Amino acid sequence: MDIKAPHTADFSDAPAKNAVQADGKNSPEVTVLFPCLNERATIGACVRQAIEAMEGAGLRGEVLVVDNGSEDGSADVAREAGARVVHEPGRGYGRALRTGLRQARGQYIVFLDGDLTYDPRLVPEFARRLREGADIVIGNRFRGGIETGAMPRSHRYFGTPALTLTARILFGCRIGDINCGMRGISRNALDSLSLHSDGMEFASEMMIQAAHHGLKIVEIPVPYRRDPRERTPHLRSFRDGWRHLQLMLHLAPLWIYFLPTATLGVLGLFSMLMVGRSEDRETGVLLGLAGLMALQCATQILLLGLTAQDRIAHPRWHSRALFSGTTQWLRRLLLLETGIVLSLVAVLGGLALFALSWRMVTHDSRWLRDAFIAASLLLSGTQVFFTCTFLGLFGREAAPVPGRLSQSEDRSE
Repeated sequence: MDIKAPHTADFSDAPAKNAVQADGKNSPEVTVLFPCLNERATIGACVRQAIEAMEGAGLRGEVLVVDNGSEDGSADVAREAGARVVHEPGRGYGRALRTGLRQARGQYIVFLDGDLTYDPRLVPEFARRLREGADIVIGNRFRGGIETGAMPRSHRYFGTPALTLTARILFGCRIGDINCGMRGISRNALDSLSLHSDGMEFASEMMIQAAHHGLKIVEIPVPYRRDPRERTPHLRSFRDGWRHLQLMLHLAPLWIYFLPTATLGVLGLFSMLMVGRSEDRETGVLLGLAGLMALQCATQILLLGLTAQDRIAHPRWHSRALFSGTTQWLRRLLLLETGIVLSLVAVLGGLALFALSWRMVTHDSRWLRDAFIAASLLLSGTQVFFTCTFLGLFGREAAPVPGRLSQSEDRSE
């Protein structure tokens, strides 16, 4: 497919010239997107270099700048340089990009920062990889070279590698630099994603969802240059790093809830079974306490995971038939009255077994094991009972407050 059309790139704000028509010859093939917050000193150069790069490669394109509340006239500079400018008053890197991705008219969208830390002249290479079939193209600054002073040591040697490794382990993101801010995405791939992040964690959310949907991701080396200006960076290391990690943990219920549950549950049961084999009562008490704590932690984590199940967007491998079917069955069980019945049975059974163990342990120390099992049943049943009653509140409308009119009655007056 020949996409070259020299001298057809149009970057003005005039609606008639920029309107995208279905299958129209004037529709831009590539949109270069710059989120912008007080980038007056560099945004003009970014826009001009992107235009020159596309024209040099014969690409039909547009440059789109999303002004995120700049107070230094960045929007005017970008417009004068040839960009189409849209405004997003709500602050946030992710919010600006989501607005830009919605407003972009190109079949392929390449976005990068507007501070000259990334090279806009690489846009044609990103477009080429997208044309060849990649769904997402992401840069790798570690392979492309990081200029001295361009990245803080804490980001270069700890923060970014740690977040990248976490994404590889939890979600199978086979990339080497999850925080790289120069990326390309096809329109079809973008339509398959559901992006919601407002901050810097948008970078992680995009790659996690791409792995979730099995999109084809291509990584290429990109140089990372030092910001030519002396200013306070928009990135806040600890705040934004935590938001990245928080997002990953939110999207990984298998690792955060259910694997710890299984591990602690097995260890707890093993410790309790060993109580009866202990040579003295002191050792048995310690083993029983350890097992009891492990089982109660496992129960609590499992219940929290099942409670969060409805609110968590699962990566693809969390939806496998066995895992998904088991957790859905448990989730339904907690929402039904049978969950309360089973919890009451566990509580009553635990009380009965504990009373029997209390009476028999003076004659046979092996009953100490049964006492800890009884305590575990009693505590677990109590946790399940109150979890069921808590979940029962969801889906029920609040009872009207005595003496207060309903909303419909308020409106009628």
